Amino acid sequence: MKNCYILFYFLLVFVSCQKDIEPVNESLDPDLVCEDCDINIVKDSDRLTQYNEVVTFSKRKVKTSSSEVLKNTSISFTLRAKLAPLHVLHKGQDVLLNANHVTVSGKKVAASYSLVGEPYSGAVDVLFAPKGEPVNLQGTLELPNRDVDAVCIFQTNTLFLGGGFDVTELYGGDYPSFLGRYNLKYNNKTEVLSISQDNLIHSKFGNKLRSLKNNKGFIYGSGGGNSGIIFAIDEETNNLIKHDSNETEGLFILDTSLEIRSNIYYFVATAYNNTTKELKAFSYIISKDTNKMTLNYEVSLGTFDLNVEAKHSLALPRKNVLVVSLGSGGIGVFNLINDGVNTKAELSHQLKDEILDSTKPNHVVNSFTFSSDVFYVAAGEAGIYIIPYISNLSKLDENFYHIDSKPGVSINSIGKSEDELVVATTEGVSIYSIDN
Repeated sequence: MKNCYILFYFLLVFVSCQKDIEPVNESLDPDLVCEDCDINIVKDSDRLTQYNEVVTFSKRKVKTSSSEVLKNTSISFTLRAKLAPLHVLHKGQDVLLNANHVTVSGKKVAASYSLVGEPYSGAVDVLFAPKGEPVNLQGTLELPNRDVDAVCIFQTNTLFLGGGFDVTELYGGDYPSFLGRYNLKYNNKTEVLSISQDNLIHSKFGNKLRSLKNNKGFIYGSGGGNSGIIFAIDEETNNLIKHDSNETEGLFILDTSLEIRSNIYYFVATAYNNTTKELKAFSYIISKDTNKMTLNYEVSLGTFDLNVEAKHSLALPRKNVLVVSLGSGGIGVFNLINDGVNTKAELSHQLKDEILDSTKPNHVVNSFTFSSDVFYVAAGEAGIYIIPYISNLSKLDENFYHIDSKPGVSINSIGKSEDELVVATTEGVSIYSIDN
């Protein structure tokens, strides 16, 4: 355990940032640990505009067979609020940060930002969106010299965030990446957001942190670049679990997902070879007793032309089924077939031309979230899609809902709670209530 400074910032809000660094089951070189919290918290409520507008859907009815009907015929959305793009001072200049990821947990919303082009400058917006009340921007965390590429809320008031950092400003060892865990506390009377830092891990995840999720008592995700790094943190023990084999080395990990079957934890990752264009899936079994990942299967999903710098998504809707975002290739549903010896993947359904215009390069499936047999899809300038999943057919329903995007506005990321949908766009962050 290593304690460092307690910093007090008196900006627009009061900030406390106490660092209590835990090696999480690995010994860290003290020189690789950030000695300074280096987080400012500001609050610009003028960025937030409240709305109460019912969203107009278009219903796409591609097929009319009795087995393929739109399930959620009563679905409706209301636009609650929009958060304008974030500008920060970077090297003496006003620069625009890009909203790259959103996460929702209960009533709490967080959006992460990084600097387009020259790195590094990152931020996280923290919002509170109770049902039936105005949305509240509680504060914005600014991280000079660091990008924030991934963010995750755990149990409402615990925030995980990570990305890459400038090695000329912060010593980073072999890999300029970081993952931090922070406790959030908001005083409703004073409207003050405070944070305390529980853990900080440096130089473990390639050149940045690519993705973060939480499920089944784990925080998990992948590293950046072609380092092939995947990891999971056991929330109960706070242990960091990484695979110690090299089958993913040299591959870009696009996304990860976790499921439990018969009390066994299966951790699945999609990985991409940017030279051969082959997309693969790797499955590992996680042992909480030994803090290890053991390879379960490795399978090729085929060749696709993917942008490794874009957001990608993976979902496990049913046993032996993978649903994968394919960029300009839309969404693919893969069935896994095991003959008792080997596992193979079969592309059983691909939704592409039905949702994307191939003549428009910014029509791409950036990411999606899966909930109650429905996919909520961020499709770049093609807008937002709400697509039911037909479980017994292992395919996406070709009758679905669509929300158009404004010309030139791209939908980058999408998150969902029980009754909220949040999207990050090139125009900022939008928060919707799901009214069905």
